[in-house]
Amino acid sequence: MALDRRAFLKGLAATVAAGAALPGLAEAATRAGEDPPLQGERRTFTVAGLHPAHDGLRVAQLSDLHVGPRTPPERIRAAIEAANAFRPDLVVLTGDYVCNQRREAGEVREALAGLEAPTVAVLGNHDYWTDPRAVARSLVRLGYDVLENENTTLTLRGEPFTVVGVGDLFTGNARPFAALRGARRGGSRIVLAHGPKTADLLKLSGEPLLCLSGHTHGGQINIPGVTRVLLSALAHEPYDRGLFHVGPVQLYVNRGVGNAAVRVRVNAAPEVTLATLRAA
Repeated sequence: MALDRRAFLKGLAATVAAGAALPGLAEAATRAGEDPPLQGERRTFTVAGLHPAHDGLRVAQLSDLHVGPRTPPERIRAAIEAANAFRPDLVVLTGDYVCNQRREAGEVREALAGLEAPTVAVLGNHDYWTDPRAVARSLVRLGYDVLENENTTLTLRGEPFTVVGVGDLFTGNARPFAALRGARRGGSRIVLAHGPKTADLLKLSGEPLLCLSGHTHGGQINIPGVTRVLLSALAHEPYDRGLFHVGPVQLYVNRGVGNAAVRVRVNAAPEVTLATLRAA
């Protein structure tokens, strides 16, 4: 179900308000400032049907970079450098490259330049809200492939590897079955989807899939025992961060790099992920 901008901001604002009401959290937010340290996360996933040549394949994931006034440009540049430092076989970008201004779509081209491995992207809700065509155009001009409810096959380590890209669920653009069409069962593949709840639709296929997503920022202001409840109840996002098993689907929710709505992160450090794929 598509949700509008108001519902999204309402959920995030409720999280922020709850955080401000807790003793000591405002002080923690002030200490965190606008530039909390970027963290590299290393995760290993067992992938059904993975070709032996892809056992150990390294996939770097960046999400929610939010080029604009709420994200320090130095953090975005550090994220690009961290992704390259992983020496990945593939880089995937899982949406929300802008915040809410059309000019930011043009700024994406400079801010996100420099990824050295083959790079595949999907769009997020902020991209659709702002100017999806302009955002996609900036990514394509950087040499990055942009998928919307489709898939592409690359040659990695000498064998075909398929990346499935699903449109943004939050804005009503997700067509997961169209995206999977032609991506053969039993082959090496992963799914990219900005919205974590896309996994609820993907599980209906009955296929074992690995889906990499973002969108939640790990709560951005993460209050243990509170933020997850608020995200689920108000923003209808039960998958806040990390790994979930949704039927046969392995879902990984990246905390993202940038900020939205507010400039601060608490207990939700920005993240660049290295996903290592292993054969079942």
